[in-house]
Amino acid sequence: MSKLILHTLSVVILTIAFSVSYGQTGSVSGMVKDKSSGETMPGANVLIKGTLIGQSADFDGKFLIADIPVGTVEIEASFVGYLPVTKTIVITEGKTLMVNFDLTPDAVALEETVVIGYGVQKKSDKTGAISHVTADELNQGSLTDPIQGLQGKAAGVLITKKGGDPNAGFSVRIRGSAGYESNTQPLFVIDGVPNADPTAIASEDIESYNVLKDAASTAIYGSQGANGVIIITTKKGSMSQVKGKKSPAKVELSSRMSFDKVANTLNVLSADELRKFAELKLQASLPGHPDWTVDSIFTDGGTSTDWQKEIYRLGVTNETHLNFYGGDENSSYYGSIGRSTWQGVMKGTEKDRTNAKVNLSHKALNDKLTLSGNLTTSFENNDYENYGGWGKDDIIYQAISRNPTDPVFDADGNYDKTQREFNYENPLAIINMVTNVRDAKRYNANIKADLEITKGLIGSVSAGYLRSDQEGTYFRPAGVFASADNGFARRYYENNVQKIIETTLNYNKKINDFHNIDVIAGHSWQENGYDGFSAQATNAQSPGIGADNLQSLVDVKWGDVNSYRGESRLIGMFGRVQYNFNSTYYASASIRRDGSTKFGENNRWGWFPTAALGWSIHNEEFMSQVKWVDQLKLRAGYGVSGNQAIGSYRSQVAWQPSGIVINPETGQQVISFQPAWNANPDLRWERTGEINVGIDFAMFNSRISGSLEVYSKNTTDLLGIYFVPVPPNLSNTTYANSGAITNKGIELYAQAFLVDKRDVKWKSSLTVAHNKSKFTDLGDYQKDEDGVRKAGYISGRGMVGDEYFVSGFAVGQEVGAFYLPKYVGIQNGYFIYESKSGGFTNKLADAKRKFVGSANPDVELGWSNSVTLFKNWNVDFAFRSLIGNQVYNATKMFFDFPGNMPSLNGLPEAEDWYNQGRTMTGATIADIYLEDASFVRLDYITLAYNVNTSKIDWLNSLKVYVVANNLFTITGYSGIDPETSIGGVVYGIDQYNVYPKTRTFSIGFNASF
Repeated sequence: MSKLILHTLSVVILTIAFSVSYGQTGSVSGMVKDKSSGETMPGANVLIKGTLIGQSADFDGKFLIADIPVGTVEIEASFVGYLPVTKTIVITEGKTLMVNFDLTPDAVALEETVVIGYGVQKKSDKTGAISHVTADELNQGSLTDPIQGLQGKAAGVLITKKGGDPNAGFSVRIRGSAGYESNTQPLFVIDGVPNADPTAIASEDIESYNVLKDAASTAIYGSQGANGVIIITTKKGSMSQVKGKKSPAKVELSSRMSFDKVANTLNVLSADELRKFAELKLQASLPGHPDWTVDSIFTDGGTSTDWQKEIYRLGVTNETHLNFYGGDENSSYYGSIGRSTWQGVMKGTEKDRTNAKVNLSHKALNDKLTLSGNLTTSFENNDYENYGGWGKDDIIYQAISRNPTDPVFDADGNYDKTQREFNYENPLAIINMVTNVRDAKRYNANIKADLEITKGLIGSVSAGYLRSDQEGTYFRPAGVFASADNGFARRYYENNVQKIIETTLNYNKKINDFHNIDVIAGHSWQENGYDGFSAQATNAQSPGIGADNLQSLVDVKWGDVNSYRGESRLIGMFGRVQYNFNSTYYASASIRRDGSTKFGENNRWGWFPTAALGWSIHNEEFMSQVKWVDQLKLRAGYGVSGNQAIGSYRSQVAWQPSGIVINPETGQQVISFQPAWNANPDLRWERTGEINVGIDFAMFNSRISGSLEVYSKNTTDLLGIYFVPVPPNLSNTTYANSGAITNKGIELYAQAFLVDKRDVKWKSSLTVAHNKSKFTDLGDYQKDEDGVRKAGYISGRGMVGDEYFVSGFAVGQEVGAFYLPKYVGIQNGYFIYESKSGGFTNKLADAKRKFVGSANPDVELGWSNSVTLFKNWNVDFAFRSLIGNQVYNATKMFFDFPGNMPSLNGLPEAEDWYNQGRTMTGATIADIYLEDASFVRLDYITLAYNVNTSKIDWLNSLKVYVVANNLFTITGYSGIDPETSIGGVVYGIDQYNVYPKTRTFSIGFNASF
């Protein structure tokens, strides 16, 4: 304390002395450079020691400090990640002294840290498989979801999205698939709060992603870690390192405008091509009907309409984000607000979102107590259009199938309502007359207290509150459909709340400069609640009121009003020990015990242990002469994690209303109930055991670095719903544990500074991943006579029956495998297949099926590059690729059938089928629709210019840029886009309901003040 008082007094005395002698001053100027590279260092701090007098180096690394009192002073130059340099100089009255500084990188300060479960550690100390991605490395351009920024940046993390709908989310899969009905998305942890919603935060607020991939890393989260963990750290303010001086408040503003166009549309027939097809059909019909004309084949609408062009448009996105941050020696703050609006390329699809965030931190009790808190809010409005099926209001299906000779409007200027087939509607009428909107509000709040109890021992308490509220409205006025339609309205709301309280004790000790110990123990309590309500009615009487007042609709029947409520709790106790000897030999172990109300009374608690070892070979004496190796570390670990991501009450009998019946005793109407599923007191966690072996490497002064991982994980006790006999059971379904899936793979991450010259720098990173997921046990899952569980059902016009499926589960087969009949030809207008009996058949139900491919890619690739030219220019670009995966082209299957034409539209291939004699078999399953969907995509390319702002006092930096997303895709796939959403255990089906991918061009700027 006495030293602190003396230091404070000395600063005060020096400041007073300088004030007294203010008339006798001089100046000092110079330049700050990186000693190793010779590069100038804009933003370096230059300070007269013991005073508050100083300046920051400008864009060229130059500084000028004026009005320094004469005499001998110490001047210090510093920069984050570099060792400070102090020089003693003599200030002469009226003179400017030239002083230059060369700063040396601080190896300790530059040591990158990664965020792990309930803590941080140096990247070189990790023993698990962790991918660390900073904000500067994320994808660029217009991002509809923060997770999109991580796409292609972390090996083994497959992020996909089917189509380009701004309202749709991304599927995230880490190291393959696991589970039947359970959620296979990873656990998201934002600023220490598990289960936080990443869509509630703005991409500009993200500081880094840390992806925990192996069980040795994820098991600290116990029953929530089996699918991997993605830890998101958001930006914070900075405390001043100079006592009594505030960190300068900084303001950053970014804005971007983007233009989206449909990258590819389905190549259906034009009006004239359809008329030619009608002539072809007429010629084939004349021998039996010599009096027929083209009008006998179909009714020509008399126009030429490109229905896809009618429903699509140029999309426009506007994004603006403002943040501000700063602090003093005890406190820091960070705040931001942003607004984004997306106008989708499909008419009627829009999204606007407002994000706001506050991060606060304060130190007290002589820096022994740290209080921190953050609040994130998101307000989102969505305008939807249905396109997920082949119904009346499914826009894409209607646009593709609608006859191009039909007009958009009739002669009276109303929407044309020509009727040709079942479910034949005008998509423009639906877009412009149907209302389908949602309002969503999300709140993530967290407060935390860290107290240094004694040296090395820190106790922490945190409390989090997550809330998501959404309300939706659907209204279709009477007369929208060409068929009988009296209107329909529906309103709903849903609320989800999570409360979490966690306490930890963390002890860190270094003994004799060799032994490093880190121990943590903690307790976690979570409560999740949800409730919802919906009401609907038909026969709309007042279009002006819409769904605002459902009393304006006449007809309400039983089942039109519904509500629900539920909750679950999770309690966890955990501990972890990490040890290393002289930063060479590493050992870590953790254990967690979780209890969940979701499971049966016999299995509510589970244990999740881990152990890992590491060896930094480069620190051994025998490596001392190998100068080109900077790091060579071997890691190995094993752990058990769990999955409890199913709905509440699945282990209990759940009774649900089943209808209205008459009470025979009273004659009154009463509600009857039936069990939704049976009770299962033995329902338990899915368990994933995983072994991971990894190597971290760096060489040539870290010009090349990376990691290689090999893993094998086995998931057992798969959660699913199974069919059981009635009686003796109350219901024909039961939630139970049965079956197993293995995932084996290899991952490579490599980073290289390909060029590191004064005027040209090129940094490149590569991710490569290979994973194979296989079923090793199906347990009690319902299977056919060949031991195959049917999956991947497809619905559509004429497809009624249990035989319309394309995927299958079988022991020894890949997850995502296709199970298809072999097409051999056409006979009498029908598809002919190989039959189960050994001959041939035209009946799909009797066709012999085989496993003929997989939707799972053999290789996942990501290649990211950042090039700096002459300090001011930047060119960044990234490629992404999936190789070896197949996609079932159900869109082609539906629209190459000539039997629906020319009444409905179709693909050019339909004419080929017609010439081959296909007249009877409609859309049906066959192996000929399975295609190779390998692709290479240029995800983005950015050209940016950093403006020299050294002569603008109020402007620290300004970057202007242009960026193109999805500029091109190289693929042999015949559909509109080869990329489908890969998640769960059934995927790789390209149906007619795919919102098209977009090609995006953006212009924007980032400025700091």
